[in-house]
Amino acid sequence: MMALCWRLFYNVVVVPLMVIVAYILVPMNRKVRRGLRGRRRTLRRVINFRNTDSDRSGPLYWFHVASHGEYEQTRPVVQGLREVAPESIIVVSFFSPSGYEHFDHQAVDFKFYLPLDFPWTMRRLLRIMKPQKVLFTSYDIWPNLIWSCLKAKVSTTLFAARIAPDSSKQWPILSNFYRQIYGTISHIYTVSEADYFRVKAILGNASKTEVKNLGNPRYDRVKERNQRNGLIRRNGKHRIVILGSLHKEDEEVIGAPLINILHQDESVRVLWVPHEPEPEVIDALGVRLSEAGINWERFGRRLGRFLDSQVLIVDGVGYLAELYSRGILAYIGGGFGSNVHNVMEAAIAGIPVIFGPRYSRSHEAEQLIACGGGISVKSSEEFQHQLTTLLGDDLSRQAAGEAALKVIEDNLGASARILQAILGS
Repeated sequence: MMALCWRLFYNVVVVPLMVIVAYILVPMNRKVRRGLRGRRRTLRRVINFRNTDSDRSGPLYWFHVASHGEYEQTRPVVQGLREVAPESIIVVSFFSPSGYEHFDHQAVDFKFYLPLDFPWTMRRLLRIMKPQKVLFTSYDIWPNLIWSCLKAKVSTTLFAARIAPDSSKQWPILSNFYRQIYGTISHIYTVSEADYFRVKAILGNASKTEVKNLGNPRYDRVKERNQRNGLIRRNGKHRIVILGSLHKEDEEVIGAPLINILHQDESVRVLWVPHEPEPEVIDALGVRLSEAGINWERFGRRLGRFLDSQVLIVDGVGYLAELYSRGILAYIGGGFGSNVHNVMEAAIAGIPVIFGPRYSRSHEAEQLIACGGGISVKSSEEFQHQLTTLLGDDLSRQAAGEAALKVIEDNLGASARILQAILGS
């Protein structure tokens, strides 16, 4: 009875509200506009894909991710599946345009936008796709898709699952709602033991969902990318600070301290990577730097060389993971917004990682803080203190960087464990 009530509430209240809000945002938000436009073509594209691959007999594995970052987390699992089951058909659905538009991986046969979560749309999508398994990464789970999989007897898996200590999913009423969702998933594989117990608490004792702690495949992907990028490329001429995936909220906190450091220390240079490197974002940042007397240039125009510039603003996507190897420390954005972005690409470069106070959804950030490789700051004053300390003490900075790297090395191997569980279930 409770399950039926929650399904009615979700479909009568939540889904219509989400659709209304999305269409209200269309005139103001380019990403929402692109996403809705892409979703309108999903069913037609899926039908065309299944018609063209009708002669292939392998099982179809459908992976769903929120965005590009979550696919990077998923990628080693997909790559492993392609290697051990080359006859399989692998498709990936995205929620965000930033993931869909920047995606390119030869191991995947087809990519598409996940449609809006209407029950009839998801039922039709499953009938067309006929997947062997539907697999979700981390957190972006959609109730009607999961409930439709249960009705169609399609196995579902959530891997790299994470329930933050302060997550609203544990609140008394909402936990009951999520019990109806998680309890419908066939298998849940968490990133840590603490997450395992939080998932079990939401599910309750009567749940038939299999729950295991198998780790985080993002570590394997970060290691792979680091090996591909090659050797560390630091030199003694410049001491480079990397600012990764910065939002406006981050800029408001760290901007003034950075400008102070650039005025005081001629050896410091900054690689500034906006989260959304749109022309208007870069232009506004450039105006602020120029008004402060800081020489800057676009990364692409200088081919990544500083020359007489103190700051290079990265004006494209796909560079960030490689840039960390040039830095002596990094600040990762998002921590003054909803949640810090990927801290591991900086950690594997063996440099200290600074970020804002909102990191509860990042198990990796928690691990970095615990081992001394990561530092959370709550204000401009704290950031200036930490930046000055790390720049002024080579031994402490190197020790923090080594601790950050050790977090990566200690957590490898999750992809193989997850793949073995997927194929064995």
